[in-house]
Amino acid sequence: MQQGKSSIPSSSSGLIILLLCAFILSANSFTLKRQGSTWRPVVLMHGITSSADDMNELGSWLTDSFPGIYVKSIEIGNGKDDSFLMPMNSQVAQFCAKVKADPHFNNGFNILGFSQGSLIVRGAVERCSFPNVYNLITISGAHAGIFGIPYLEDLPAHFRELISKYAYTDIAQGMLSISGYWRDPYNLDTYHKKSQFLADINNEDLTPNELYRQNLLKLNAFVMTYSDLDEIITPRQSGWFMGYQTDTLKVELWNSSKVFQDDLIGMKTLLNTDRLHVYTSHTKHRESTHAPNKEFFFKNILQYFNNTL
Repeated sequence: MQQGKSSIPSSSSGLIILLLCAFILSANSFTLKRQGSTWRPVVLMHGITSSADDMNELGSWLTDSFPGIYVKSIEIGNGKDDSFLMPMNSQVAQFCAKVKADPHFNNGFNILGFSQGSLIVRGAVERCSFPNVYNLITISGAHAGIFGIPYLEDLPAHFRELISKYAYTDIAQGMLSISGYWRDPYNLDTYHKKSQFLADINNEDLTPNELYRQNLLKLNAFVMTYSDLDEIITPRQSGWFMGYQTDTLKVELWNSSKVFQDDLIGMKTLLNTDRLHVYTSHTKHRESTHAPNKEFFFKNILQYFNNTL
């Protein structure tokens, strides 16, 4: 017999080819399925004095990374004007209604809010009892409220004056979004009594709402960021629930607030169960959802969207 390379009988060769084809088709099918309709859809909420389109760049990072993913940026009212001329309670209610009306979100979704949008999305998770929010992500947020003029620079002068002097009046609370999360460290008694939004969703009222806490505890992960270069949110650490201490502009230490220590909305429980995650970025506020913050987003935040239904 001539010596040389051994050959595979033709029948066996055909069987191997068929098996290889089946394997390739199966792998392709799995890849298409994973990259297609099964990525968990995403809801985005923009910040103040902007509109839904301002989240398009960040949204493109998600659609480029997860082909076929459904991403929707929510618009409330007419966008920019209503972002500060509509009270926060109304914005949260409209946000909830729009999310519930979209059948793409029926089986579960991730949710991201930027700046003022961080409060809208958290308020929505607490109040609207979505049964299927997986990860809640907030970028450069204002969870401990804001206090200071820099945040108001984009507003007309008469609105800035109304907020800084009369934030806790019924007129301001029912007219301007910022009044809803204005937290004056020199006037905290009035804040607790008169704040119609932040004091409520932070469960700082005399009778905390256990539903808010339970709804947050349903999350797989609660992600919070602030930027150490933020020139708008005051204090910038509000993105981590760190507000000003009573009667001073000194910022609370991490996890020292009553909201955390008393577990009023479940933050301590989330931390103890490895579901609370915090990050610090290094960009100006308005760059948080744009190219200057892309590297930070991909390194730290993108992972929270890498999940399927």
